[in-house]
Amino acid sequence: MPHKKRPASGLKRDSIPIPPGEPDFWIAQENLERLNRIATRSEKGEQVNVLISGSKGCGKTTMAREFAARFQRPFHEVHCGAFIDNEQWFGKDRLDDGVTWYRKSRFVQAIETPGAVVLLDEINRAHPEILSAILGLLDWRHSIWNDDLGYEIRVAGGVVFFATINEGDDYYGVNVMDAALRDRFSRTIMLDYMPCKAEAGILHKHGLAEDMALKLAVYANTMRKSVNPVPISTRQLLVTTEEMLDGATLRKAAETSIINALSDMTSKKMALEALQWLEDNPYVDENIEIIPVKSE
Repeated sequence: MPHKKRPASGLKRDSIPIPPGEPDFWIAQENLERLNRIATRSEKGEQVNVLISGSKGCGKTTMAREFAARFQRPFHEVHCGAFIDNEQWFGKDRLDDGVTWYRKSRFVQAIETPGAVVLLDEINRAHPEILSAILGLLDWRHSIWNDDLGYEIRVAGGVVFFATINEGDDYYGVNVMDAALRDRFSRTIMLDYMPCKAEAGILHKHGLAEDMALKLAVYANTMRKSVNPVPISTRQLLVTTEEMLDGATLRKAAETSIINALSDMTSKKMALEALQWLEDNPYVDENIEIIPVKSE
């Protein structure tokens, strides 16, 4: 079957979109300052690589998208765990009227867009050999030759690469991040769960009564800081809230969104005991005042 490159006019695709912001997303002041410094360098045309680490459900993926929304940047997200071939980075063959065409990938289109934000989500779920294919784009060269496209792919000025990473024994299917790859991400942001009162404010904004919102936030923070930590995400608390607003009891709601998902029996027992304390305790800490969430 004949093979030829698609004409330049055929490579035109929709522009990379700017994502909407997350009005409920909380960013610590120190991290907000880091993002502002990254944006300043990007505005000067510098390419910046940032690694985001932290527990599950603390907003790693959302932070990259929120950066793009706040600074009005085109945003493209790559799910690294889905890559099984090096060439997926750059494009693929398409069949049209009996002729095979090579189509440039959305990833290449994004990195060639000035000021774009490119998220390499869960970067250590991709095989190291697959990640090796883009090392030249992430270091001082900011470029790589591609035979199929027939030209040198160059990262446009101001492009910001974010990469999220999950590390530790709790994560399966992840690889140790290669030292050469990690060295290319010269900035690292560590994320943690938001303060209790800020999390309570979000739950209250979604319809939960203030006292119950505070109880749930305290419950989550207690479990996260226990001897055997249970990483309860804000997402799980929001599902608990939805279940309760739909008529479920606190216990049934928490079982659906949090407890039934735990595979470790010790953690499950501890979570149930803490929930029992929450149900029996009419007061949590009357000195804690929840932070109302304001939409921007």
